[in-house]
Amino acid sequence: MGYDASFDALITVSKSVDKEAIIERIKDAFDIPEVWTDDKTESSFDLWFGEYAKYDEDSIYTFLAEIEPYTISGEITYTGEDASNWRHVFDSETHQWMEQEGYVAYREDGKTIKESMAFLEELAKQNRELFSNDTAEPER
Repeated sequence: MGYDASFDALITVSKSVDKEAIIERIKDAFDIPEVWTDDKTESSFDLWFGEYAKYDEDSIYTFLAEIEPYTISGEITYTGEDASNWRHVFDSETHQWMEQEGYVAYREDGKTIKESMAFLEELAKQNRELFSNDTAEPER
């Protein structure tokens, strides 16, 4: 058996790490087919990935420990098959990954759909008035 979870991640790492090797390592640790990257600065790049797959805690913890020296920032959020929520977040002060449990909290003062639509219509009206009265030249 196993435990299924959906997850979304954004991790910024130093370019001192081998990009192709870390991509393959992510694919193995999270059992996913694809990882997206984007050069953030001259010295770092972002890794994005997400999927619904088996959650292998040992493999993920091993991966996080391996990339810890190269990590600048990062967060991986999870929702388990039993609707539990948690995340791994990188603490840039201590240079360590931390696990945090979480939950979804709904506000008690919820609004009806009609109230929400009325609020959005009023907001749109205010924006139209604001921008139609704007006669200033745009900055260049």
